[in-house]
Amino acid sequence: MNKKIKEDKNKVDEKKLDELVKALKEKNKEIEERENEIENLKIENIKIQEYFNKSREMLERQAKQQVMQEKKKLMKDFLEILDNFERAVDAMEGDSASSTKEGIKLIHKQIQQFLTRHGVREIELKNKMFDPTLCEVGKTVESTKEPNTILEILRKGYYLGDEVLRTAVVAIAVPKEKDKQKGGK
Repeated sequence: MNKKIKEDKNKVDEKKLDELVKALKEKNKEIEERENEIENLKIENIKIQEYFNKSREMLERQAKQQVMQEKKKLMKDFLEILDNFERAVDAMEGDSASSTKEGIKLIHKQIQQFLTRHGVREIELKNKMFDPTLCEVGKTVESTKEPNTILEILRKGYYLGDEVLRTAVVAIAVPKEKDKQKGGK
């Protein structure tokens, strides 16, 4: 009987061993599939990265080209102003003062048009209250007007679109000395 039990036990052991080998093969197959998936994901990631890099390079190239086109337009406009300025300088050498004056007026008008075409506009400040985000105090003037009222524009300020391109320099009102004394008594 011992022999029979041993044989049965061997059969059970062999069956368990076969099941374990089969399970191990399945696990190895799963591991291999996961490794293949990981490898495919790595390849896909590399492709995505390459696409991203190419797209970024293309966008950078397009942006540079667009900036260059805008610069060309800007400089072409400015060269026309320069041409007229050179004509005015040439006219100053030989002709009368009136033709020189007309040339300079034309250049001034062209510069204003140039700035307007490119989104630059003057900051209107005269007779308004001082605003440090738009202007700087260049001088103070004793006046009967309300203190900090802008009396004079010493250097114009400009917007580019909605942003301040350059602040103005202004003269502002301060109370007259005798008014200060009256208020202090």
